[in-house]
Amino acid sequence: MTVEEAIALVERLLQRGRLTRAQEIVFRYTWEGKTYLEMAREVTYDPGHIKDVGSQLWRSLSQALDEKVTKNNLHGVLKRTTQQQNGINASSISHADWGEAIDVSLFYGRTTELETLSQWIVRDACGGKQRTRLVALLGMGGMGKTALSVKLAEQLQTEFEYVIWRSLRHAPLFNEKLTECIKILSCQQVITLPPDPHEQISCLIEYLRKSRCLLILDNFDTLLQHGKHTGCYREGYESYGELLWRSGETSHQSCIMLTSREKPAEIAALEGDGLPVRTLTLSGLEVRAGQTILALKGLSGNEDETRQLVECYRGNPLALKIAATSVRDLYQGNIARFFAEGTTVFNGIGNLLEQQFQRLSTSEQQVMYWLAINREAVSPAELQTYLAPALPKPKLIEVLESLCCRSLIESNTAGFTQQPVVMEYVTDCLVEQICQEIITESPRYLLTHALMQAQAKDYIRDSQICLIVQPILNQLQITLGSSRQLEQKLGRLINKLQNETVDTFGYGGGNLLNLLGQLDIDFTGYDFSRLYIRDCDLRSLNFRTYALTRKTINALWEIGKE
Repeated sequence: MTVEEAIALVERLLQRGRLTRAQEIVFRYTWEGKTYLEMAREVTYDPGHIKDVGSQLWRSLSQALDEKVTKNNLHGVLKRTTQQQNGINASSISHADWGEAIDVSLFYGRTTELETLSQWIVRDACGGKQRTRLVALLGMGGMGKTALSVKLAEQLQTEFEYVIWRSLRHAPLFNEKLTECIKILSCQQVITLPPDPHEQISCLIEYLRKSRCLLILDNFDTLLQHGKHTGCYREGYESYGELLWRSGETSHQSCIMLTSREKPAEIAALEGDGLPVRTLTLSGLEVRAGQTILALKGLSGNEDETRQLVECYRGNPLALKIAATSVRDLYQGNIARFFAEGTTVFNGIGNLLEQQFQRLSTSEQQVMYWLAINREAVSPAELQTYLAPALPKPKLIEVLESLCCRSLIESNTAGFTQQPVVMEYVTDCLVEQICQEIITESPRYLLTHALMQAQAKDYIRDSQICLIVQPILNQLQITLGSSRQLEQKLGRLINKLQNETVDTFGYGGGNLLNLLGQLDIDFTGYDFSRLYIRDCDLRSLNFRTYALTRKTINALWEIGKE
């Protein structure tokens, strides 16, 4: 649709004849993606007057169409209106698959960021500029990258034939995720792909050329290696890098957006102003939006106090939610007292989470550890089966509600889980806690929590090994000096458990066996005959077994080999 066609449509909708000169100026410049300030520089009107004319025009269009019209969604609304007038059902050509996208009905600030992203993805192409094919949305944990990506997709939905939002939080294999996307783009006509990742990407790009698609990949950083040079991929995930490179280099009419805590190497190589690959790094929320979050969390204070609190946490939305809970619970909502007692020393989100975590009850910490172990949303009923010792259901619901109120967990249709930044912190705490218990030979959480779950989905179990079991072994080997010393330490703990009262056992035996198994220990000569394993213990063993009665470890081991 050209700007002249759009103006003609608007004049018909408003039934007022021609637009006024000021209205037409605002409309034309808005169509080109200019801001009100840029419009004012081009003409002799006052910026305030330009904004007032625009606001009135969007209100009139909203009334005429019976839906909200703004500068950001103008293109999409008029395009859909034209389709409807031509007898085309817009819903039949606009397909949205939201996957695990979060609810963003309550969304604050980020007006500038939404405007910038809309400019790159939609209006630059409409204005004849280079079409943006690949966008990286970067920022630290808790900054709101996920929420912004969902909000943007909602606003731009009518500009695309397909909108696909997918989370990479659990590092899905490349083939699985690409197959999933191509099934959607092919309307389920293509269900298998060639085995070669290069050919799979070629197939996807063909669909990105045929249809205008917005594909959003959230939590891309889970595919990147920790402790390595920034932007390097974990083993087996290099094909995601080729996808970025080729989608940024190859001409197509779609856009791929990723959110990440760090910049992939391909983005760094291809990005640039005026190029089809762009990067937007999120800083904190503006003060007013941050103050809104504080108010919704039930924290009141004068303008200066709330401003200081927002600035203290650099406008990080998650940090502000947690800080508001701390001030409310620890200082009865008195922000001045919060600052007077020097609490600002933990203005890093890690320290903030630490202070909040240390205040949790034993039951709350127990649940937090289990949510981190599970890695994905879990229902209360399923969570209850893991707890050792057991927690009555009413008490568990109370704990979950308390953790939600502290903004430490979130809920969706699948159950309860943690934001990635919280999950990362709690996982680190669990690793440190287990290491100390093994070093001091004083098991506690080692007995009550499975470090890995044999019956979990493969990708979850792989994550548990990679993010929990292996870090524990690595840290212990450094502390104890050698694998041999670690093996002896684990052996003494096994002997200790074999001599303890049965009631004190939970997941301890399975955890110790799995740790030894990851060390590739030769079990010949080990005597596990007196190591008692409860039913719940079997889930943490690194093999599948249906044994539900008391067995010696040697017998269980034979079952696991079958």
